[in-house]
Amino acid sequence: MSLRFAAGAAFETSSTQGLAGFCSAMLKRGTEKRTKFQIGEHLDFTGALLASGSTRHTAYVGAKSRVVDFESTLELLGECAASASFPVSETEKLRGDILTAIQEDLDDTRQITLDMLRAMVYAPEHPYAWRLLGTSESIQAVDRPTLVNFYRSHFVPSGAVLVVVGGVGADSTRKVVESKLADWTSETGAQDLNGGGLAAALPNIPDAPGPEERTRKVQTMRNKAQADVVIGHPGLRRLDDDYYAAVVMNMILGSFAMGGRLGRSIREEKGMAYYAYSSLGAGVGPGPFVIRAGVHPDNVDAAVDCAFEEIERIRREPVSEEELADAQSAIVRSLPRNLETNEGMASALHSIEQYQLGLDYLERFPGFVDAVDIEQILATAENRLHPDRCAVTVAGPYPSIDAGGAKKT
Repeated sequence: MSLRFAAGAAFETSSTQGLAGFCSAMLKRGTEKRTKFQIGEHLDFTGALLASGSTRHTAYVGAKSRVVDFESTLELLGECAASASFPVSETEKLRGDILTAIQEDLDDTRQITLDMLRAMVYAPEHPYAWRLLGTSESIQAVDRPTLVNFYRSHFVPSGAVLVVVGGVGADSTRKVVESKLADWTSETGAQDLNGGGLAAALPNIPDAPGPEERTRKVQTMRNKAQADVVIGHPGLRRLDDDYYAAVVMNMILGSFAMGGRLGRSIREEKGMAYYAYSSLGAGVGPGPFVIRAGVHPDNVDAAVDCAFEEIERIRREPVSEEELADAQSAIVRSLPRNLETNEGMASALHSIEQYQLGLDYLERFPGFVDAVDIEQILATAENRLHPDRCAVTVAGPYPSIDAGGAKKT
């Protein structure tokens, strides 16, 4: 079972980044009826699992239990959502955990390159530029009243979506939900969504033009053995018309098997990288298109050049019929695998609700993918990939670059 709210990082500001994650993580650390210890006792006694967290757009509290414990666990989940207490002692403990995680990220080359890229391709006030964990300064500034205000404003029944997957029927689930959550009302966050649910509760994410030219930033870290490289720029929205063409294009470029064309060229044929792949971060707003590679420091420049060669090739040359068929098959066949678990099915249903895709979306999905043709891929690659207007970030034992472009040893 998973309860999702319009309460993600998009509701923060640049100075309060990390607030959504901080707030959502506090939901399971005490309610008006139970302390964190008492919550733990229930979980230990029933063997149930409880989790909470946030994403760019939403926040959630979820649980997993045996069918026999469904009613009592749903009641606990409802308490966490509707009556979190934000005890001061737990707030300070969690603050320490988050600050530790932020410090660990400062030594993680993969996280560093992604953070640098977001800061370079999105404007400072764009929600996709912010770190989900926040910064040391923003987390230190969060006090209990700030957490409580964010909670009361955004963790509200209006727009919330509860998904239950497993060995319980719809009618019995509805009765349990009505009995356990009937008294849940909003204090400050009530809003008229005109029946739009979660989708209507989400904020508008502004466009992101990205860099005007190819830019580059390096963070030299001599204590590392490998350099991580990221190339990227703002991409498309989940509901854009060319979304499925972009998904198939990305599968061919950098996701099929061991990283598509990028993996085959950079990793297998040239042996320059430990991994190389691309990803498409389409969301409510223009999420980033990203190419990532982990390479030996001596191979950074050659790997970057090779990645740009592959970008230009897919923008200028039609993909083969075999590549198209393989990519479409891989995407369609991944659907049953993603739905094998209760968690996977719940995630899919939340996505369907968030983007208003329709309850028959899973049946229609293969048709959307199979309808993509070679001409659409070529047009999408040309329109959506911008090798001359992107950012390149490198972190690791690689020479930094001065203002004139010369390497510093």
